Amino acid sequence: MLQPFHPARRLLPLLAAALCAAVLFRAAHADAAELRQYRYQQISINTCTIDLRQDILRMYWKDPAGQVFGTFSALRNWLRPQGKELVCATNAGIYDKEHRPLGLYVEGGVALRKLNTRRDAYGNFYLQPNGVFMVEEDRARIVDTATFAGDRERWLSQAVYATQSGPLMLRNGEINAAFDPGSINLFVRNAVCIDPAQKVILAIARNPISFHDFALFLRDRLGCVDALYLDGNISRMYPSLEADIGPAFGAIIAVVKSADK
Repeated sequence: MLQPFHPARRLLPLLAAALCAAVLFRAAHADAAELRQYRYQQISINTCTIDLRQDILRMYWKDPAGQVFGTFSALRNWLRPQGKELVCATNAGIYDKEHRPLGLYVEGGVALRKLNTRRDAYGNFYLQPNGVFMVEEDRARIVDTATFAGDRERWLSQAVYATQSGPLMLRNGEINAAFDPGSINLFVRNAVCIDPAQKVILAIARNPISFHDFALFLRDRLGCVDALYLDGNISRMYPSLEADIGPAFGAIIAVVKSADK
């Protein structure tokens, strides 16, 4: 039997979808990192803005048994029994076939992978200059590899967490000179950047984008001064509908919080 038409019934699914999007992409808690979604040149870009004065940023590669987490779901399942929740996360850089970070990786103040100073090799990691994203006790930095290598012991003594990747996308507000504004080399990409207020921003372009246009977005829309490319088509960010769809990756940059907050 035909039912009378009620406009409200049509609106309910739309309202539910809008509410879901708001939960995913906007700050829901004062004590949690801010999640946002941007539209830039017909490209969807998700970001997670982290204030190190109140947010807990960590990097994760393997569990205590030596198994690579590889996915956000595996990391979530490991955190929950400890009373912790994943707020946002993304893959932490380029890795090899064994899911080992291709360059320096520091977790909990311990260097688990060495600084990679090789320059004459193929791949985005080796596009110059490349660099290190490092988290200290009270701040974060992005340091080019040559500078890090020049005073390696000092930098390592300060790093609580660090991941090396490449190329640098921004350095002191300048876009990497190797990036071609007219490039048709378009891929899904993710990056980490730092703004003048010392906030850390994780960003992922969910549609293909060039290095140059992504760097422009990080600088002109997000206000970042320094930025480091993390990886390409395998990249994903949590939370999103596709967060756990795709291949396993190496280390993870994550913001966590206590489950009771």
